[in-house]
Amino acid sequence: MLLVCVAVVVYALITMGDGRGPLIYSEHLDDVAVTVDEKEVTFRDLAFYILYEERKVEEQARIYNPDYTKDYWNLHTNDTFIQEEAKDVVMGMAVHDYLFYQMAVAEGMDTLTASEEDELAFAITDFWEDMLDVQWENLPCDEETINEQIRIVAIAEKYQDYLAKEQGPSQAAYKYDGYYYSLIRDEHSVKINKKLWQKFVMGDITLEHTKLNYINGLTDADKEKIKDKR
Repeated sequence: MLLVCVAVVVYALITMGDGRGPLIYSEHLDDVAVTVDEKEVTFRDLAFYILYEERKVEEQARIYNPDYTKDYWNLHTNDTFIQEEAKDVVMGMAVHDYLFYQMAVAEGMDTLTASEEDELAFAITDFWEDMLDVQWENLPCDEETINEQIRIVAIAEKYQDYLAKEQGPSQAAYKYDGYYYSLIRDEHSVKINKKLWQKFVMGDITLEHTKLNYINGLTDADKEKIKDKR
């Protein structure tokens, strides 16, 4: 119990940075989040990835502890916090897609066929249908901008498939966490704006957590049972 509390407090101090607390994401949409080669990717450009990853982790959190989903975000596993891991995934996917998108543009492969446009339309529809209600209330930017980001993802994935077919060994090898992709990334310049990025709290950008329980994994019902036994 004490170790859990200490870990949460230490992490809170880290995210506060210079003592002014976490930054408000919507106030920094036009600031540069990462530069991929010469392309400046703003925090607005990360909106899709944040919405997607926060929804995915929150759904897992609701299974873990439906009464206090923030507990799951604050779990410390594999030498890192869940919310920091989710943050790394967001940046990793964004860098991957904007790099591959630029490469696709350079090779004249930035257009979609009619069937690919249909697949994109379905993907956009699925994305919005899967959104949590609270996320609709906290959209980082307008829907049109996010839809355009999903289009960039589609073109990046098309280029990813192209590399897999031309060079092998598999499509997975060129995903954001794939080995062959990591070799390609190492050949390019990637500069993350860590000064700002570290001050955003993943899980609290498009979601709202008003309660934090330090007894991780226990629902309100579980705690009532413990009280009854006492």
